[in-house]
Amino acid sequence: MSRAFVQIHEYVHMKRKERIRNASKARNSFVTRRAELKISALADLFKGAVGEHWVKTESGVLQRELFFSGFQYLDSLKLIYNWENRFMSVNYNLQMLSVVPTNNSRFEKTRGCLFTLSCTQSGLRGKRNYSWNCKRWEDSEEKLAAYLERLSNPLITDRLNALDVMEMEIKHDDDWDYWRISCESLIGSATWILVPPILSMITPKKEECIKFIELFELLADAVANNM
Repeated sequence: MSRAFVQIHEYVHMKRKERIRNASKARNSFVTRRAELKISALADLFKGAVGEHWVKTESGVLQRELFFSGFQYLDSLKLIYNWENRFMSVNYNLQMLSVVPTNNSRFEKTRGCLFTLSCTQSGLRGKRNYSWNCKRWEDSEEKLAAYLERLSNPLITDRLNALDVMEMEIKHDDDWDYWRISCESLIGSATWILVPPILSMITPKKEECIKFIELFELLADAVANNM
């Protein structure tokens, strides 16, 4: 396989993953309306977990955006249900999305970069090992090593492990004044099963909602302060 083909494949994959994949394309069906109830309930769980930090919640098709005050970095968190059709079922995979401004005195301008998370596990109950992959980098190797070290903080790893995180992407473009952090987890996701007809959600506990907030705060601290 040629290097050019690999680069094109990686670019197409990156462009596909960087957007909200299909929430806005969902049909106005009975199942979608049931899923809307689940994501509203999920937003209410996060609202209750953050308490007085919650300001408001805005709604879209299969998505809810919660706005906060009083956190060091997190101004908002978008909860998105990306649906995936399967045989006899429809999965609503939870994606969490937030942006972190870089207008602070501890951020030195970084050109385009993209980090993704990998997880390996030995056996069904074996230890999980997390590592960060740099898919795109346009700055010094020294700065890259520092980013990877901060992202590998044990406090971050602890929360990744506790929250069944499936995928994570952290991105910054040269002309952006922010970082975008995207996370997908089994917790909070929902599944519509045709037989018997039922829609169930993996309901997060209050402490898990708090850990998600802590995870985004820790990741924001790792990327927004690079001096």
